[in-house]
Amino acid sequence: MKRFPELSATCIMPKLTLKLIVLLMTGGVIAGLVGIALITLLHQIQQAVYAISRTDGVTFRIMVEQTSGIHRFLALLSCGVIGGLGWWLMHRFLPKLVEIKKAISSAATPLPFCTTLLHGLLQIVTVGMGSPLGRESAPREISSALMEQCIRRLHLSSDERKLLLACTAAAGLAAVFDVPLAGALFALETLLISFHFTAVIAALICCTIAAWVGSLALGGMPTYHLPELHLNQALLLWAVLLGPIIAISSWLLQRQLRACQPKNRQNPQQIFISIVAFSLIGMLSIWLPEILGNGKAGNELSFADAITWRYALALLIGKWLAVLLASRGGAYGGFITPSMMLGSMLALILACLWNSALPEISTIAACIIGACVFLAVQQKMPVTAIVFIVEITEVTPHIIMPIMLCLLSALPTQTYLQKISSS
Repeated sequence: MKRFPELSATCIMPKLTLKLIVLLMTGGVIAGLVGIALITLLHQIQQAVYAISRTDGVTFRIMVEQTSGIHRFLALLSCGVIGGLGWWLMHRFLPKLVEIKKAISSAATPLPFCTTLLHGLLQIVTVGMGSPLGRESAPREISSALMEQCIRRLHLSSDERKLLLACTAAAGLAAVFDVPLAGALFALETLLISFHFTAVIAALICCTIAAWVGSLALGGMPTYHLPELHLNQALLLWAVLLGPIIAISSWLLQRQLRACQPKNRQNPQQIFISIVAFSLIGMLSIWLPEILGNGKAGNELSFADAITWRYALALLIGKWLAVLLASRGGAYGGFITPSMMLGSMLALILACLWNSALPEISTIAACIIGACVFLAVQQKMPVTAIVFIVEITEVTPHIIMPIMLCLLSALPTQTYLQKISSS
């Protein structure tokens, strides 16, 4: 045990008392209600910015595609103004922003409520206007900040606080995507780094309630509707070969994202940089409207086999640049759906290349594998990524085999790249 003190520390769990169970249920309700409020706000902003009503069958992709290129450019220009000014004011005048993982690991660094609330709302506003980052960070952060307020008044132990914050944060993810099991695994694999029995039960309680509450208003349908997939032995070999390519791509993206992070967010110059960065994204969207938003638009196309490899290549480059530009502009947001889009586009291109000379494989299955593995590698959550993909697509469980084979070649490559980059 002396060799792994940090591991033993993460495994210390409080007793699952009636009081703690009630608080976990409360956290689930909070996360569900926050998810409903934020997704409703997101949809209202999308309708206001793109002047198209969001009715059944009209997704954000359709809304964006039906507007003119100039409209999209002006929307992203406005996004740069609001995001740049909003985040500059937050960093300049409000208490310092605290990451969820840091708040969970240390009771001495609580989540500042006003800062976290504004931070989350800015993410939803900018994603609704077309920012290429994800929407899932905001419900996690705001839900955790609200739970933090409850914890302060109840004088709970540090272990109880850690468990409640982690489960409530993961419940925010479960609520907006309707993924109770993936949400629970996210708490265990990424936030708590523990599969202790108490942690498992706590995460399941909180995330299940959050997903149920969220589904009451947001619906319980899968995010993506897939046709029947045709899997064969050739797909298994292709998946193994895909793994290292995804690992290298993810490693490159992570390095570029770190290089793009603003050095001084309190400098007023950052407002101008944000406006320029989002204006460039707006210019790209004139030709590539699907790069706007969190990435669902691109996934809808690739998962339906509705685009050619040439357009997939253009979307891969465009989305990649858009994510880097948004980061340089000082924007915040999640990386779950953007990672999926990058992975699915990369996989579609490589699957078409394979099919040109070798036994044919399903391009839709290839896109599912690419999306899942890129997400797993980029966010360092392989178990969560697999369950997440299954829950949001309701894909046949047979897809897990090629995903696992792809991960078996991707994860060692990722470890090797991290080793040589740190040496």
